[in-house]
Amino acid sequence: MSQVLSFNECVDLIKTVGKKRSIIVEGENGVGKTALHRALAALPEFSGYVRPDPIDCTQLSDGSIWMPDIDKEKGISRELPNERLGVSRYNQRGIKDSKPVLLCFDEVLKVPQFIKNMIAPVLYERRVGDYYMEDGSITFGCTNMAIEGLGDIIQPHLRSRLCIVQMRKPTQEEWKNNFAIPNKLNAAVIACTEMHPQMFDSFLDYEAGGKYDGKPQEKENPYIFNPRIAQSGFASPRSLHAAADVVDCMEALTPMTLQAALDGVIGASAGALLASFVRFQQELTAYERVIADPEKAPLSDNPNAQLVQVFQFITRTEKRDDAAAVVKYVQRMRSEMQTMFCTNVANSTSSRLVVFANAPGFSKMLADNKVFFGGVR
Repeated sequence: MSQVLSFNECVDLIKTVGKKRSIIVEGENGVGKTALHRALAALPEFSGYVRPDPIDCTQLSDGSIWMPDIDKEKGISRELPNERLGVSRYNQRGIKDSKPVLLCFDEVLKVPQFIKNMIAPVLYERRVGDYYMEDGSITFGCTNMAIEGLGDIIQPHLRSRLCIVQMRKPTQEEWKNNFAIPNKLNAAVIACTEMHPQMFDSFLDYEAGGKYDGKPQEKENPYIFNPRIAQSGFASPRSLHAAADVVDCMEALTPMTLQAALDGVIGASAGALLASFVRFQQELTAYERVIADPEKAPLSDNPNAQLVQVFQFITRTEKRDDAAAVVKYVQRMRSEMQTMFCTNVANSTSSRLVVFANAPGFSKMLADNKVFFGGVR
């Protein structure tokens, strides 16, 4: 089986090799491939680049890459680039003060062959018509794997001109620490995945040579994408984000509407699991009440409800005074929830560490639960 790369490894590959050879990143749907462009664009080394939004190749047609410009005086025509490509008469190789381009072609292998032919010079040569991108430009693509059956195809002679790699799904831990907590996703969704990390398994695990080879995916893991059966929805990093948005609006929805919406974004199996954690969330003491009186505010004795509240505290707490109250309240929880709280804070971003590090009692809680910064226990 070919090597697969993590999200960060793909970022490093594109950043280092992409100036010489275009990279195409294949991966399961919903795993965050398009976010590679956002991660790259945020790096300091690309601050001086032209960074157009990713181009959805499925929306391209004749004239979407370049259009002819007629010069009647000279009796010739030229090919003028679409502005979305970041190259122009005034921003191209050889023109003073031109900037290199960071360009992402999304869904690049789903398109008809004539669109691939138009994109090809951009990927191979950093060229649109007669316009060459400034030295240092990076063009890369994202697409699904052919095995998913979504129409992603490339001919062998074209494949040989590119560096094509496979990006794996994030683990639950990676998704939680690098995306869910920093983006303050709903605590019930994070808690649900914490208890059911198999939502981040891949259907490839059930293929020949996979870690679950020989086991029936339909029975073992009905939550994730399965290319062998028809599904109304499934859990993926993208769809779990959508589910979090739905749960955020739950106060305005009837229970039946909420369940239908969850089923509609992550499927009935994963939707039923998440709904149970949403019910636990409804048992929680309001965050504001915890902050106001952490020593007397009601505390649920349900471990799953406590788990949801742990992630609510981690995603919501931004002030040091609030952190002190949160620590007092967490100290009343079950010991395993204290460990969960400390470990996730220790693995979280530096800003959250700053918030909690000076809270009275936090250092003692870390020591009592044998948790150290970086999550090493």
